[in-house]
Amino acid sequence: MAHHKKLRLGLMAASASLAILAAGCSSPAGLSDSVEGSFIRAAATWDINHDGVVTCDEWRAYVGQLFKDADVNRDGKLSPEEFARLSKVDRLFETADFKYYDVERKGYVTESDMVDRRNPAFVELDKQNTCRLNTYQLRAATVEQPKKENPAIPGAR
Repeated sequence: MAHHKKLRLGLMAASASLAILAAGCSSPAGLSDSVEGSFIRAAATWDINHDGVVTCDEWRAYVGQLFKDADVNRDGKLSPEEFARLSKVDRLFETADFKYYDVERKGYVTESDMVDRRNPAFVELDKQNTCRLNTYQLRAATVEQPKKENPAIPGAR
């Protein structure tokens, strides 16, 4: 029960108009093994219509709305400063950061850059490449992953 409350609070904090999961089918370099559990767990909050399934279309709508909310000066571009606001709303943007979306290194990110770019968490959860994550997959992702031990420092994580 407490888990569901946390998810709902996360959803409300993210925004009343969240809409969800998508474009993702391939993780950015180096993410497949290092995607944080908290990042993957956030996927459950992307289920805006609460049907127990998160789709690529829901993700695109979610990212599109976040973009509009973050584009303070309404120029159709997010500066690094504007983009930084996103990680306060959704931890996904700590991992899939400004550099991940600014592929062409323009110094800004457009809505298209964000909506069309793959979600690195999706590849971690959508093993069947259906662009749909069901309740079972989302719940399985919420199980705390054991931290890997640092081989250079025995006992360290």
